[in-house]
Amino acid sequence: MRNFFYSFIFLFSLNSNAQSSTIRVLDSLSSSPVSFATVYFSNNKGIITDKDGRFELINEQYDNIDSLFISSMGYKKNSLKISSFKDSIVYMIPEIITLENVVVTNRNLSSNEIIEKVKAGIDQNYQKEISEKKIFYRYESNWKIDKIELNKFKSSIDQVNSSILDSLLIRVPKENKGATETLCYYYGNLEEGKQKINLIKSRVTYKKDDDILNSINSRLKEALQENLKSNSYFKIKSGLLPFKLDLSINGLWEIDSTNQEALKQAEDLELKRKQNFASSQKSRITNIYSNLFYNEDTKLDFILKSNRYSFGDPELTYLGNQLVYVISCLPKGSKNYKGVLYINSDDFAVVRIDFENVKPLFKFKLLGVSTNVYLEEGRMVFSKLNNEKYSLSYFQVSSGRKSGIDRPIKVIEKNKYVKGRRKQNQISFKLDLIINSLNKQELQIFQLKTMDIKNFENIKENIKVLPEYLNEFTTNFWEEF
Repeated sequence: MRNFFYSFIFLFSLNSNAQSSTIRVLDSLSSSPVSFATVYFSNNKGIITDKDGRFELINEQYDNIDSLFISSMGYKKNSLKISSFKDSIVYMIPEIITLENVVVTNRNLSSNEIIEKVKAGIDQNYQKEISEKKIFYRYESNWKIDKIELNKFKSSIDQVNSSILDSLLIRVPKENKGATETLCYYYGNLEEGKQKINLIKSRVTYKKDDDILNSINSRLKEALQENLKSNSYFKIKSGLLPFKLDLSINGLWEIDSTNQEALKQAEDLELKRKQNFASSQKSRITNIYSNLFYNEDTKLDFILKSNRYSFGDPELTYLGNQLVYVISCLPKGSKNYKGVLYINSDDFAVVRIDFENVKPLFKFKLLGVSTNVYLEEGRMVFSKLNNEKYSLSYFQVSSGRKSGIDRPIKVIEKNKYVKGRRKQNQISFKLDLIINSLNKQELQIFQLKTMDIKNFENIKENIKVLPEYLNEFTTNFWEEF
């Protein structure tokens, strides 16, 4: 009882010394909340209001002579002395904005009429010929483990036991980030198989594991080196679902410089890595181009299949120096995306599309394996890069996926060069794993020029570039470009 009393006194004194008040920032005319306004103090500390215009003021963090400043776009900046501040509401006065341009037009077009004009002008407005593009492509991955459990562990290798794996699971990073950046020339058009790539330079940035994890990996590596054959292969089974993988465990055994066959295998492996990297970069860029809104196979078919969408009333505004119609669209029936279209009022070319999924794009759950693609949102921008027709100049998309597996796993070591039974060792366990990944792709096109089919066919792809691996982001990596 006495301990409870002391605890109560401690919490009471702590609370009395750290009193706080909730302040709300409102529009002085409409009394609507000013969301995400910047709140800062003369001691350089700062916070922002939430979506309801609220922020918390903790008295002990700011002395009585401190000043409070609140600013937000479209409002006059407000400044107050905290010592004289007693209210829980602050009103912001809207700032009078002088419009430099007044839009006057005799065009009274409906959204459907504008969309039909966009359709009619696609061929004359957009670049579809074979072309050479200089491209910067970035793929950023950010994943975290929501759940990971291993149980029912069995191993025929004494050195590889449950305690090692338990230690590994405890120390394994639960979140990781990485990014791949590539500068390249990309050739082709929207036709299938009509694409080539020449890599210029690339880098992969990722955070290396900590020393503790490296030491555990070393223990695991030593155990495998002592107990597994260098020419072993593995079969991975999960219940009745077999998977055969060639896991030669590259890197566990050093290559003998006098072994010509081993050296040849290493060279072939290096060439294969380069080919795979170039192929993956080309495939990702090609996939972006395949989803341009005027491609027949696009999933962003707001224009080509406009009858499957509902369009809002058009609004005229300026996007840069272009007078554009802004039209929102919502899907009908089974369509997956909603969007906002920015359409040039002179030539009725779509110059920008913002899009976002309205429901999960893919959900699967069967026999302990699950996938949920819950997010895909982004933007594509079109410009006249060659001063003739519009082409993609910028693309960005973020995608979110949750993947899970809750199944028994068996890893069986086999070796066809060992007499007798091919099966050497077996490790089995039940894995319960959920990974949440959020990926972002960004494409920027710096220059474009058209080319004829003969020049395209004469191009030989450069697949001899591998990314440089860096532990942290460096700002001067692309300095030469």
